[in-house]
Amino acid sequence: MKINLVFAGLLLASLFLLGCVQQEGTGTPTPGVQPQGMGRVVFAAKDAAADLNSVSSIEMTVDNIEAYSQAKGWTQVSTTAKTFDLVKLKNEGSAQLLADARLEAGNYDKVRMRISNVMVADASGRHAAKLPSSNFETTGRLQVSAESTSTATFDFIADQSLHTSEQGDYIMAPVVDLETRSNAQAQATGGSTVEISGGSVLTNVRVGMDVNGNVGVGLKIPANAVVSITASGGIEILGGLNAEGEGRLLLGITDAAADMQSVSSVKVTVDQVQVHSTSEGWVTVSSTPKTFDLLDLKARESIAVVSDTKLQSGTYQQVRMQVSKVMVTDAEGEHEAKLPSGDLKITAQVIVKPDATATATFDFIADESLHVTGNGKYVMAPVIKVETRTDAQVQVKEDQTMEITGGSVKTNVKLGMDIKGNVGIGLKIPADAVISIDTIGIIGIG
Repeated sequence: MKINLVFAGLLLASLFLLGCVQQEGTGTPTPGVQPQGMGRVVFAAKDAAADLNSVSSIEMTVDNIEAYSQAKGWTQVSTTAKTFDLVKLKNEGSAQLLADARLEAGNYDKVRMRISNVMVADASGRHAAKLPSSNFETTGRLQVSAESTSTATFDFIADQSLHTSEQGDYIMAPVVDLETRSNAQAQATGGSTVEISGGSVLTNVRVGMDVNGNVGVGLKIPANAVVSITASGGIEILGGLNAEGEGRLLLGITDAAADMQSVSSVKVTVDQVQVHSTSEGWVTVSSTPKTFDLLDLKARESIAVVSDTKLQSGTYQQVRMQVSKVMVTDAEGEHEAKLPSGDLKITAQVIVKPDATATATFDFIADESLHVTGNGKYVMAPVIKVETRTDAQVQVKEDQTMEITGGSVKTNVKLGMDIKGNVGIGLKIPADAVISIDTIGIIGIG
């Protein structure tokens, strides 16, 4: 049952832009972060492919849309309820223009949509689908430049989004392909359709929702999961998710590309690592503090072993890393860097199979992670490339570094942390930001 519900997503996103236009002039652009001027933003929707068997329509109602930027935080952009038939959009076979608006230049990192109702029509009639959460909040980099065109496309994958519970009820846990572009061309093709081409792709990622309503890369309700709606209205997985037995999971840290000039070392201390699955919850895989010098790893082109453990087979959707300290050495000595948050909760798909090896590698990009305040204090807001593999081959060396080859790549994504400690795709402290640390240790921009 595959439906690419790009149309619906973009339609919602289009409303997001229109709302922003109505609120132009509110808020103050952050010095050193957002360029001045106005840019054109086009949101479009399409449904590229659908195979829903007996399902004839999926009507989604969105009550509320908000957008987020580091400069302004969350902004209310639409409070008018709208209903869209996703299957009908697929049958039209084109991308629909949802918004063509002027928006204040700058970086927008997230959009949050409140979905109040999903109705599914099949051969037996119309049925209300259960949502794990009515809030669908996704991270993506929407960069608006003055006198230029930016676009965003949301492609809902219906065959991965729509499920049937043990009781025979529908469950809608959206899985979405998100693409954003800057400096693009958006050409109206007649009526309300649009063709998008050219430009630079800034975000191209698939995000989904799990049974608890969390949204992120690698998250979704697995196709083979046996799901049930509880008496209290919650959703739970009863089985069909994990294979029996244990597999091996190795976690590694590296720094593949760093240009730190006067900085000679960046030592990161990791106290604890956990992984999360919908069936097992949070599982601790390492609780022994370990310290890694990112620049030493870069110089040796090595991956340090953070953890090498046996783990119950299954699909783990998140990794949480507790970083307690970052020490930076430069020409003047050693300095402790300030972290927006020591809790790095990363969405990534880790599939552990019985008697096989899975890996997760965290490549800290030091030159994008490390910043200096106006008075010379260091701030470490990690920017990380995350890669996970299943059925991999790993050689662990005597110095506790490892070489990884083969297997299937399940996650390959770049994430970052903003000044508030949020972690996600497109988030980071911009290189040209003017940052400061106040008297109680709060990091600010401007």
